[in-house]
Amino acid sequence: MHPAANPDFVRLSWRRASIFARAGVLFSCLVAALAGAQPVQQRPVIEPRPTLEPDAGDYRIAPRDQLQFQIFEEQDSVLLQRVSSAGEISVPLLGAVKVAGLTLRESETLMEKRYREGGYYLKPQVILSFQAYAPRSVSVLGQVTNPNQIDFAIERGAIGIITAITRAGGFTRVARTDAVRVMRTINGRETSFTINVASYLDDKSKEQEFRLMPDDIVFVPERVF
Repeated sequence: MHPAANPDFVRLSWRRASIFARAGVLFSCLVAALAGAQPVQQRPVIEPRPTLEPDAGDYRIAPRDQLQFQIFEEQDSVLLQRVSSAGEISVPLLGAVKVAGLTLRESETLMEKRYREGGYYLKPQVILSFQAYAPRSVSVLGQVTNPNQIDFAIERGAIGIITAITRAGGFTRVARTDAVRVMRTINGRETSFTINVASYLDDKSKEQEFRLMPDDIVFVPERVF
């Protein structure tokens, strides 16, 4: 018997044709819908903002920073001042004002208060801004590969002791890593710290890393055999 004469063959062929026809209609509808649809706009990828340490708005004025001072609407009051080693700047009428360790906003508030209390202005508005930052560095000496002065970003108030030692080439083979000395001047007096740097290198250690301040001196002693 010829396949076309077989009733079962005819029903199967008709069912397949019907399925293909419905599939074709669905495909056509899908194409039409996509053609009329608005293009999907991808959301822009926003890179995370790098953080500073400390935050730039909380930056503390340091000796040798250069500041611009001005009283709002007093053009003749504009002057540039470099913060002295004592942490002071000299401003009109008030004289020396200690600003080291304060933020710009804190310094402005302090001066405005003194102007009011001194009877110089009723509602003074002091404007301070940075013109130049003092260099930030620490010295790493002793048993490191490249004893040197290590500079770090001005926005950073401190630098980790491991980072500083790493940038000085790392410890030598004879370095005593558990008794690293740090010399720091605090209020005119030299203070010494003994730091167990080896403890920070332990993966299981939860001890917070010692932070070096500008002008610190790090000395890595030699092991005694």
